[in-house]
Amino acid sequence: MKRVKKIYKELIWLIILLTVSTIPSFSQNQFSDYVKHIETQEAPKLDKFITEWIGIPYKLGGKTKKGIDCSQFTKRLYRDVYGLELKDVAYKQWSQTKRISKTNLIIGDIVFFNSRISPSGWHCGIYIGNDKFVHAANKSEGVKISSLSEPKYKKSYKGGGRL
Repeated sequence: MKRVKKIYKELIWLIILLTVSTIPSFSQNQFSDYVKHIETQEAPKLDKFITEWIGIPYKLGGKTKKGIDCSQFTKRLYRDVYGLELKDVAYKQWSQTKRISKTNLIIGDIVFFNSRISPSGWHCGIYIGNDKFVHAANKSEGVKISSLSEPKYKKSYKGGGRL
């Protein structure tokens, strides 16, 4: 398990480095929001948070590193990284946030999905750039990074939200 967690952490850093390295250095362009994020003090907090939580088991209703569900994961990330309070469940987080189109997502936005597996019918995660998001996926995968382009997420994508 420790070896798997170490591999996950190395993959996280690789994804973060690839995300950062593809961002142009000039500020007035389609990536200016990414540049703003990287220049903020939240970027290292977000990177550290993600690294610490990758591989944590999924648990419906869970709120700790013993097990956490998707909406509690986004709530915890927002509180620990951004100092902001999200509501407890995904559909309430949806109503709490401003709608953002998929093409305008920036790092830190919440992405929402329809879910046949979840009792609430909702799923959510945090967008981290380059078409990727981090989320408490399910019992077999736990907290992980996925792509919005994966067929199941592409098909079930509901929208993006921003506080």
